[in-house]
Amino acid sequence: MVASARARRLATAAGLTSTEGKPHATMAGAIGSPRKSGTPNPATVRKIGILLDLIRNRSISLSACAHTYGSSERTLLRDLQELRNIGQTSGFRISDREYGDVVELSEFKARPAGLLAGEKRLRNLIAQLFKAFGEPVDDVVEGVRSRSTDASDASFLRIVQPQLMDGTAVAKTFRALEGAWQSDARVEFRYKGQRRTVEPAAAVVRGGRYYLIARDCSKGKSGWRQFAMDLIEAPIRRAGTFRRTAPPSKYLSTDTIGFFKGDGEPQTVEVTFSKELAAAATSRKWQRAQRVQRRENGTVTITLTVDDPDEVIRWTLSYGGEAWITAPPRAVARARELLERAQQHYK
Repeated sequence: MVASARARRLATAAGLTSTEGKPHATMAGAIGSPRKSGTPNPATVRKIGILLDLIRNRSISLSACAHTYGSSERTLLRDLQELRNIGQTSGFRISDREYGDVVELSEFKARPAGLLAGEKRLRNLIAQLFKAFGEPVDDVVEGVRSRSTDASDASFLRIVQPQLMDGTAVAKTFRALEGAWQSDARVEFRYKGQRRTVEPAAAVVRGGRYYLIARDCSKGKSGWRQFAMDLIEAPIRRAGTFRRTAPPSKYLSTDTIGFFKGDGEPQTVEVTFSKELAAAATSRKWQRAQRVQRRENGTVTITLTVDDPDEVIRWTLSYGGEAWITAPPRAVARARELLERAQQHYK
């Protein structure tokens, strides 16, 4: 009798019987199907996932984790406490709950030095990029910019271009258009003397000038256009909502030359650069479709395909006498016309 009672206690502890002493049908029936050899415990996978999220993002949301892992808050808090205990001997420290939902990785001594250095470079590069756009979008980088005064944290790459100043007409236009875009709202404004109703899709910064990519509702589904924000007249009014769609890919192209789009057939324009400027001109990709021809005298000719030849001509004239239009003849004549017009200001 004593032996039998002892056997029942051992069986219960091993999970072979219920707490009422009734035998389970099988061990699998008590704890689920046995895992295959090498298959990790779901709880282990969850804890590793939480730690990796903390390493990548420096903080996690308990509610987001509950959604991701399908676990209760109580289970997650228990996981975090186990990770804190591991961190005491493994070189990392996890904070207590902040703002009711957020937990942070406040220290991680085990991070490789190369990873830390790469993160600093990336954060500083992002900060430089946003700084170059100007004050209206500078708040987007808040939290990314390094606050350290250590010279080793400084960015080697500095990006310099004209910055858009907050409080100016263009900055106010940008913010109004951004707000409408976030709300999927059409907007009305006057542009070059005409009333326009458009569906905003994107803002593009080019040469320090801000442009709106939008669909002009009066032009139908194909009415995609660029609008220089400095030519958009206030007030900007909202005019209903729309279902957001992406512009045609050519309007979002990253080509530096060929940004302005028209309804006609694309044209090719040839630009020749002097020997002194050849290396600089050919070290950058102005357009994915560009063709480069090097000549024996050291000059180079770059062929570009554009909707608006004036765009290439204005760009070429910015190099003074070190670059000139060589083809087609109508583009050469147009360049000569623009030069003669400019000379009128110096007589």
